[in-house]
Amino acid sequence: MSNTPRQLLVQKFGGTSLADLRGFDASASVIGGYTDEYRVIVVLSAVKGVTDLLLAAIDTSMEGEDGTVHLAEAIRRERAILEALAAEGIAAPRAGKYLSEQDEVLSRMVEGIRLLGQCPEETRARILATGEGFSSRLMVDLLEGRGYRAEWSDTDILPPANDDWLDTLIDIDAAVPRVRERLAGDSQVVVLPGFYGRNSNGDIQLLGRNGTDYSAAVMAAASGAGLCQIWKEVDGFFTADPRIVKNARCLEEVSYEEAMELTYYGANVISAKALMPLAAKGIPCQVRNTYAPELPGTLVHGEAKRAETVRGISHLHGVSTVTLQGGFLRGRVGVAQRVMGTLAGVSVSTLLIVHSSSEYSLTLCVRQVDEKKALRALREEFHFELLHDLLEDINVLSDRAVISLVGEGMKHARGIAARFLTAISTAGVNVEVIAQGSTEFSISVVVMGEDAQAAARSCHTAFFGRSTHFDVVLLGCGNVGGELLAQFQRQEEALASHHMDLRVRAIASSDRLLLADDTIGLAHWREALEREGRPYGLDDIVAIRKRLGLLSPTLIDCTTDGEVASQYVRFLDAGYNIVAANKKANTRDYEYYLAMRDAEKRNFRKFLYETNVAAGLPFIDTLQSLIRSGDELNTFEGILSGSLSMIFGLLEDGVPLSQAVARAMELGYTEPDPRDDLSGMDVARKLLIIAREVGLRLELDDIAVEPVVPMDAVGQVAQEGLIEALRGHDAEFGQRIAAAAGERKVLRYVARIEDGACRVSIEAVAQDGPLGAIRDGENALVIHSRYYQPIPMVLRGYGAGAAVTAAGVFGDLLKTVWRPLDN
Repeated sequence: MSNTPRQLLVQKFGGTSLADLRGFDASASVIGGYTDEYRVIVVLSAVKGVTDLLLAAIDTSMEGEDGTVHLAEAIRRERAILEALAAEGIAAPRAGKYLSEQDEVLSRMVEGIRLLGQCPEETRARILATGEGFSSRLMVDLLEGRGYRAEWSDTDILPPANDDWLDTLIDIDAAVPRVRERLAGDSQVVVLPGFYGRNSNGDIQLLGRNGTDYSAAVMAAASGAGLCQIWKEVDGFFTADPRIVKNARCLEEVSYEEAMELTYYGANVISAKALMPLAAKGIPCQVRNTYAPELPGTLVHGEAKRAETVRGISHLHGVSTVTLQGGFLRGRVGVAQRVMGTLAGVSVSTLLIVHSSSEYSLTLCVRQVDEKKALRALREEFHFELLHDLLEDINVLSDRAVISLVGEGMKHARGIAARFLTAISTAGVNVEVIAQGSTEFSISVVVMGEDAQAAARSCHTAFFGRSTHFDVVLLGCGNVGGELLAQFQRQEEALASHHMDLRVRAIASSDRLLLADDTIGLAHWREALEREGRPYGLDDIVAIRKRLGLLSPTLIDCTTDGEVASQYVRFLDAGYNIVAANKKANTRDYEYYLAMRDAEKRNFRKFLYETNVAAGLPFIDTLQSLIRSGDELNTFEGILSGSLSMIFGLLEDGVPLSQAVARAMELGYTEPDPRDDLSGMDVARKLLIIAREVGLRLELDDIAVEPVVPMDAVGQVAQEGLIEALRGHDAEFGQRIAAAAGERKVLRYVARIEDGACRVSIEAVAQDGPLGAIRDGENALVIHSRYYQPIPMVLRGYGAGAAVTAAGVFGDLLKTVWRPLDN
């Protein structure tokens, strides 16, 4: 856009740009930077927080309390800026005089409100406008002190179009000659207060919420300015609220219509009311950051390049839904008109309205602050219908939020609503109301307020994410958990090259929990856990998802804790995926086994446990694929314990049992107490999981278990005396090994499913059979099925060790990832 010298420019500075002397200095610097090229019209809000304090002074006084406390704080904030200026040797005569006058006048007015117990609207307008009166005069003083030709203008040049004291419009046509006359001087900068105009009697009428934006817009329209700038504490319009979505991007441009939709549904960047005169006159508007003026901001104009689909996502909190329901609504003409007219009569704005296709209900949204007023008015309007049961009671749901997708490109793309709802579902959020306007510029849903941030983040990932994103909560950071974190760290670059963003948000040991708002640094996680970790309970684990606002987090259980396993249903209901190295959940009672699957389906989450049976070997996934494709298991046989595979391999080499167990312990193959392996119960649990996968409704007690050695012989021995106790069984095993060898067989500890029965036991198997060569920590799983016979399917590999188990867990984690759909 080309600009000729001395073209008119309107700049508006909001309260966040005028919070203190630093803000006034930054704003004055911005203004001064444009004076060579433009004649600048500046419209100012009040000092940050002052209008709210003035409002509190009025409301408190109406309740018969001392409102001057709030008034004094407003005056103190303004005077503090004057004192800071004076300390720098800068005089502010206009602002100082005005503040002294208003201090006395406002004190009398507030005390009068307290005595009367009421405040006329014209008095309220007079009090609330004083903040802008002070800030605008102070800016003139500051600009003059910097050597600029600046003049102050009152708002008599902006005549109201109606008699509304608190939310009027400006008669722009009537303002044009007044503005032209006021600009007849040779000043470089004209400064005027925002938020109000003056009627023909000189009385103040306010311009409503965010009225200073509207003041700037009508000044631009009335003056014929070539550009309007809104200077704030944000960089512009974002793809989503950056306070909620950390990776939200600032938009280069948006259309007037898109800006209106975004601001209407919560993007607090510019007033939708202000956009109307700008759009009508075709005046472009820049939204810029006062404290980062080097950034380009966002340009709002009529020539914005159309987004492919969605331009941005807005989030409006503090909403209530109001629902009228009953047979009276069916086929009844004018009900919506009565509802809207009733609410308009009590100055309640309707955010959206939806009429069910059956005409049995009508739901609308209002701001929560208007909820009681709206409900009272509607019950009065429909008193007859309610009295005669033609209409059910009018229902209100508070603490709701509206999430909206906005973009002109949406009407040219298919499947946007489906992607929107899928993204919200992925966040575990329920949609209560959905609405789309006829222009197809926006789609809005109503959700519970506490779920809104998660929904907004999930939608942003779906429509703007370029990386696959997943959050991890790790329980158990011993051998397997520690190795898993090491693998995460080693694979960081590889994941990034595939656009995968893995964030470890929490690490828990048996007694300490470490949390991160973003991600835990994996280079020094042990030190951080020791230094910053806090005691925790399982309730704290459940709460992490909402506390950190995680979308679809995965809880990885690398513990052997039965109490943790007993909470899987609760974790799934809380919105977690679960990846379990812990096999105790899958071997609890069958009722709980089914409850976990129900929770998985009910919550659209994933429960993965590949390492429960064979560490990193992909057996569970393979078996499930066979069953889903219609195959049927005939028999299964397998060596499912890496530690027993090592021990029986050493026995085959002639090593006595006691020494074989000792050697396996030294190599780290056994559990800390080898009796956990020798009992056969670990293998029995794995076999139970396999049996349940193929549809057998069994409990752990249904598995026939032959321990390696009788547990009554070694069960009462102290662990340090275990090897000595095992020496008593060396001779027996030597004989069994020799007998098997005589038949060209070897002893193996085998898990077997046959004819619906399950057992784990020591078997003599053929040396050249699928299990005969399995030793030294290897596992083997042999499937004889309808499709795989007479030659079975065999999976073979290491089934124990931290590295392979962690790799299996990592593989399961990658299966949980929800990838954003292509735009």
